[in-house]
Amino acid sequence: MTQKKRKKTPAKKKTSAKKTSKKNLTWLSHPVTAVVFLLVLLLAGGYIITRWSLPEPVQPQQPTVLYPMEPMEEYPPEAEKPDRPQIIRPDHTPQVAIIMDDIGINRSAALQALELQMPLALAIIPGEAHSTEIMKLAHTQKTEILIHIPMEPVSYPKNNPGPLGLFTHQSQQQIARRIDDIITALPYAIGGNNHMGSEFTQHADKLRPVLLAMKQSGLFFVDSLTSKDSVAYQEARKLGLDCAVRDVFLDNVRQVEPILAQLDRLVTLAHRHGSAIAICHPYPQTIKALQQFITDQQRFDVEMVPISQLIQPAINPTDQPRTVQQTHH
Repeated sequence: MTQKKRKKTPAKKKTSAKKTSKKNLTWLSHPVTAVVFLLVLLLAGGYIITRWSLPEPVQPQQPTVLYPMEPMEEYPPEAEKPDRPQIIRPDHTPQVAIIMDDIGINRSAALQALELQMPLALAIIPGEAHSTEIMKLAHTQKTEILIHIPMEPVSYPKNNPGPLGLFTHQSQQQIARRIDDIITALPYAIGGNNHMGSEFTQHADKLRPVLLAMKQSGLFFVDSLTSKDSVAYQEARKLGLDCAVRDVFLDNVRQVEPILAQLDRLVTLAHRHGSAIAICHPYPQTIKALQQFITDQQRFDVEMVPISQLIQPAINPTDQPRTVQQTHH
């Protein structure tokens, strides 16, 4: 019995060793597991190869907006224009000049404006992203450049003229320093007009350092007349500054047909008084309307001239004022 037990013992050890070896076998020895592993490898390899071979997906670009959807400043309905000397040229075709405001914000819009075959004046806001570039380009093309002087509107702070804005809470010394910086920022400018300013232009004492600085720099001033209560034009006349005042806003309604109707109004005023001044913005609709204005000579029977030709020369305070006539809009 002892021998039999001794003979069986190795057999048990052999069986135990066989079980242990099976446990130590890799899980890949199982055919189903191996197939699954191979499938995983194939899928992972295919994904890696696909990612390497295909280009990165291009993110869809948003369409370029030629101009902000919301207006930069609020324009009132046609304000009652202050008295001004008439520039009547009976022997000449009536003349009109157009200023395009808010230049420097959008490069594409400014470039489209420069492509218009007309003596358009660009009013550039100092300190904007493209102000210096557009100023230099306009200068090379002999386009007249104005400083679009940022001033406090009635709606501030909802509408903000920006970091270089002139405000009524500033002292005259602060205003004088800031206008010097503004003039320095656009050295190719020949004049200026107000950007916003429906509040600021009501205060003669605040306007005075601005207008005097412009006079000393040899610049003229155009009152954009963003408020019927503006005294900017009258104050400029008192200080002996070459100046003018706008007659019509072209694009309060940002549609081609209403803009063309405003151009008709501009032409009517030019025939009535000898000349007229309009202000507009680089909206796509305005660009289209101006392109039609250029080509439709029968509808718009006027001569278009640079704004500098319609600036009224300064009067000496000792001179008698010319006869003026109230113009209603």
